Amino acid sequence: MIGKNVPNADATAEATTAAIDNLKLLAAGKAGMAFAYDYHAVWANEGKMTKELGKAHPVRVVMGFYEQPLHIVTKEGTGIRSIMDLRRKRVSVGAPNSGTEEQADYVLKALGIDWNRDITREKLGASESVAALKDGKIDAFFWSGAVPTSSIIDLSSTPGLKMVLLPVGGEIAEKIMKANPAVFHKTVFQKGSYSALDADVETIAITAVLNAMESFPTDRMYQILAAIFANTKEISAVWKGALQLTPEKSITLMTPEAIKFLHPGAQRFFKEKGGLK
Repeated sequence: MIGKNVPNADATAEATTAAIDNLKLLAAGKAGMAFAYDYHAVWANEGKMTKELGKAHPVRVVMGFYEQPLHIVTKEGTGIRSIMDLRRKRVSVGAPNSGTEEQADYVLKALGIDWNRDITREKLGASESVAALKDGKIDAFFWSGAVPTSSIIDLSSTPGLKMVLLPVGGEIAEKIMKANPAVFHKTVFQKGSYSALDADVETIAITAVLNAMESFPTDRMYQILAAIFANTKEISAVWKGALQLTPEKSITLMTPEAIKFLHPGAQRFFKEKGGLK
């Protein structure tokens, strides 16, 4: 949409491992924009990502795209009914350097679970985790992704297997959110969102956003956002959620802390469209 609708713009997609790699490219000036999560912008500015980025960087949020709930997946017969039951189990925490691995780390640490000592840790992506759970090679896995995720649809509909999504609510959710300010918000997996869900399941989530550096030209950023929101119907051919995305929803998906770091071009666009007060 950018290359097609923004004058003198040539936009190309760079395939990467996951969000942290995207931020590294952005901070190094090797990418103009990058997908990551709303809290990443906050932490990059506050200097809380020195391990990943080396120093504080003026990362700015362009727009919120979609909510990404935390799936903690197991199956009947493992004896796992809550997050605390993951102790002494074989658990995949996500692919190396992925947002899933990052969030699994936050969750387990907040609950006093040491992934080096208290679980047998595997580092698998969603599809690999599904295959390993089916084969009995792991007992549970973490996955941070939009609903529905195709590999988890497959797991949910596997004959002879009853998929279970562990709830993350109440005191456990509060404890995780208190330990990780500005990262998670509460949400639910709605009944029927996966075939195995016969009731709503509480969980926590983050928001996938598009980021840029503060130095990205303001007028050009405004043009990019105008092009994206004017062409959501065409974008829906590859992402159905685009049809429900409005300027107002894009803003409400993000934490208040992240909104403070909106790019100036984004501020102008969302104020004009009524998404930002």
